[in-house]
Amino acid sequence: MKYQKQSTLSGKFIKGSDLLGIKEAKIVSETTPQPSQFTNKDGSPKNQDVCKIRFKGKEEVFNISLNKATINGLVDAFGDDSVNWQNKVLGVETEKVRVAGVARVAIYLIPQGYEKVDNDEGFAEIVKMGLEKQINQPDDIPVIDEENDIDVKDIPF
Repeated sequence: MKYQKQSTLSGKFIKGSDLLGIKEAKIVSETTPQPSQFTNKDGSPKNQDVCKIRFKGKEEVFNISLNKATINGLVDAFGDDSVNWQNKVLGVETEKVRVAGVARVAIYLIPQGYEKVDNDEGFAEIVKMGLEKQINQPDDIPVIDEENDIDVKDIPF
């Protein structure tokens, strides 16, 4: 059987519940894919994207698994090479969520000039500030003319 050398980041993972009140952080290592505790439908391990991070107000450097919204925001802000994500001041936003029925606290890392919004399907996205209106405002929303009375019978639902 053939084996491949694997490199993993050693150290403690940060919990979202430990970050209440923390507002800033910096990534201090490259982000690398690593096997997670979860598996795909075929039984193979799912990967998680892990890097080292330092939070303002905490002395210790932690491991963090970056979610897709955070990765997409970092790619948009700094490019697709995770080397370029290092030593940038990032906003920290936490959100209580349920994962497989268990309450967790999700961590979002947000570049300066960006914000976390919900897209049309309700998924979190990190986008440039002011872009939310463009994402969540379809052009086909009818404008109601308040000058004319609307008959309730004319409303289709």
